Amino acid sequence: MITERFAENNRLKRYAYDLIRKVFYKKVTHFFVALPEMSLFYSSNPKRMKFFLFVTVFVFALFFGSCDMSSRNAAMDPSQMDTIVCAGEDDTPLDSIIAKIEYVKLRSREDHPVGAIDNLMITPDHIIVADYNLSKSIFVFDRQGQIQTVISRLGRGPQEYLSISDVILTPDQKRIAVLDNHGKKILYYDLAGNFLFHKVTPFYPLRIKYLDEENMLLVTYGLEEADPGLASYPHNRDLLYCVDTMMRIRKSFMPNQFSKELSSYCSPNVRQFNNNRVYATHIYSDTIYQVTPEKMIPRYRIDLSPVDGIANFWEGLTPEKHKARMDKSFFTGNFFENDRFAIFQSFGGVPLVLFSKETKRCYYLGKRSSTALGLYVGSVEFAYKDRFITVMPAYQLLHITDSFADQRYQKLAAEIAAGLTEDDDPVLLFYTLREPNH
Repeated sequence: MITERFAENNRLKRYAYDLIRKVFYKKVTHFFVALPEMSLFYSSNPKRMKFFLFVTVFVFALFFGSCDMSSRNAAMDPSQMDTIVCAGEDDTPLDSIIAKIEYVKLRSREDHPVGAIDNLMITPDHIIVADYNLSKSIFVFDRQGQIQTVISRLGRGPQEYLSISDVILTPDQKRIAVLDNHGKKILYYDLAGNFLFHKVTPFYPLRIKYLDEENMLLVTYGLEEADPGLASYPHNRDLLYCVDTMMRIRKSFMPNQFSKELSSYCSPNVRQFNNNRVYATHIYSDTIYQVTPEKMIPRYRIDLSPVDGIANFWEGLTPEKHKARMDKSFFTGNFFENDRFAIFQSFGGVPLVLFSKETKRCYYLGKRSSTALGLYVGSVEFAYKDRFITVMPAYQLLHITDSFADQRYQKLAAEIAAGLTEDDDPVLLFYTLREPNH
């Protein structure tokens, strides 16, 4: 009897050890998969079953408790943060920071033009353009701007979307993921436009970003009453949710501080550059965080004190407090980063700020430019490697070829405009920047 009890205890110990090892070293999915089989085995013995239930509850509590604690107390390393000082003077002409301007004329099908460019992704071989609202389509061009594929699957079928809320590339840059917020799903297509599969989201995300091959970031309004899918989650007012490949919530970040009356301001500004770095910030906040599967890292701090601006105004924001800020400068959350520089856009008379990642210097960009094309540096919308990208409608290009006295870029503008009509697709301008006097 003693021997049997000893053996039984050893088996239980080995089982507990193996279970914990599976959960924490081979991920919790192994435990979930094994649950039915293990429950059948241990149900034959009341003592075994009691222990099985105890270990199950313990593991659930330990896993989700540790997950929750790490998400609510994300490690913040200020040593990785750069401070961006916003001044009220624009002492850097736009021309002085332009090293080179390149362009790509997009040529879509005549029967399916690009309406607007809401998202732009670039790979070594392709330019992917997403038009969320007008054509509700995704366009795949080669790097010279010639159309290769159009994904236009509006509908209610299993391979179709009701709406386009966001479009991203998978980390391997071989598949296109389309978020259909209304349909509560993410559809995957290859670059040839072939449907591959879809995933059902646990709630209604506003945007999606890949953090790595195993983790995706889902962005919400952080209002549990607006999304029943979050009702059972303990921190359902968070704005950022990290999910695994099976769409299971792993962690969440950034609690919503806004009232229901200001729900249009709840969603954080989330951006991804070069298909890898993901950043998030609140409107009225002074900190931009880089988001990883494990934590948020403060990357940039916006200092508006020289212009008496407001910071972290979003905390506990009420309609009354919101009205009181109208005459103050604040950070909008808009910024664009490439491998060498970052550009920050504020509100309230503050010029654009160009930050050099190499020298850690800030340059305050005015609207002075002797060339028409130079003006569009201030309208940056996307970034790729060491370049910033501006989308220029064809009709605008047709009207600037004779503008400004400086002839440096007049030849280039005329070259771009050649053969264009006002109804043609937009043109992409690629700006390579330099530090002034370099």
